[in-house]
Amino acid sequence: MSITTDFHSHVVRSSARQMVRAAQKRGLRVLGLSEHVFQMTEGRAPLEHMVLEGPMLSFSSYIEAVQAASQEQGFDVRLGLEVDFIPEKNAVIQASLQAYPWDFLIGSVHEIDGIVFERIDEIGQEEGEALWLRYMELLRATVNSGCFSLVSHPVRMGSRNPHLPPTLDDELERLAAEATRNNIALEANGYDVLLYPQLVRRLVRACALHRTPISVGSDAHNPLQVAQAHQQTEAILRKAGIKTVRIWKQRQIEEYAI
Repeated sequence: MSITTDFHSHVVRSSARQMVRAAQKRGLRVLGLSEHVFQMTEGRAPLEHMVLEGPMLSFSSYIEAVQAASQEQGFDVRLGLEVDFIPEKNAVIQASLQAYPWDFLIGSVHEIDGIVFERIDEIGQEEGEALWLRYMELLRATVNSGCFSLVSHPVRMGSRNPHLPPTLDDELERLAAEATRNNIALEANGYDVLLYPQLVRRLVRACALHRTPISVGSDAHNPLQVAQAHQQTEAILRKAGIKTVRIWKQRQIEEYAI
C-alpha cells in the first residue's frame, strides 16, 4: 500500500494513544488526528444541536493527549480538527481556534440551512436534488472561505440522499476547479469509499481533470477503522491518474507520491 498517511480520524470513542497504536500496526508513517470542533467545550456553543459522539474535551486536553501519544509511541502525529462550516456561524467558530497550534483544519459541511442531512428521512426527487445543489454551493463556500487546509467528504450527501441531480458531474468539476484555484485539497474519504464508491470515483475524476490536490482520510471513529479503505482508495486514485497525496505540518503543505 502506497498511501502511508491518514488525515481524518477521531479520538473520543477511544483515545489518541489507541488511534496511534492502530496506525503503527497498519504500517502508516503519519496520522492526522482531527476530532470534531463540536466535541470541544470552547467550540460547542454555536454547535449545540450536533449530537455528541463521546465525552467532551477541551482544546488543551485534546492537544495534550495528541502530543503525549506522539511522544510515547515515537510516532509522527499531526494535530488537526474537523470544523463545521456554517456561513452565519463561521466567524465565531473560527475565532475560537486561533490561539492553538493546529497542523491542519478540515472544513466539513454537515447541515444545509439548519437541516443536518445525515439525519433526514426519505425525501422525494425534487427536494433531494435541491439539497444536493445547495450542498455543493456550501462546499464551494467552504473552499473559498480561506479557513481550511482541506474539505472533507464532498459526496457525503449520498449517505441519505440518492436523488442525484443530472448536473452532478458539472457541480463536482466546479468544486474541484475552485479548490485548485484556492490551493485547497478535497478528500477521498474512506467511509464514503466503502459505502458509495461510485460517487467517490466521480469526485476523483473531477479532481484529476482540474489537478485538484487530494487528501486521504479514513474518517475513523475507532482504532479498527484507521486506514479503512486505503487500498480501495489507492485503486480509485491510480485509475484516475492521481499520483500524489497532500498532508500538512504546522499548516504548511507537504505532498508525497503514491
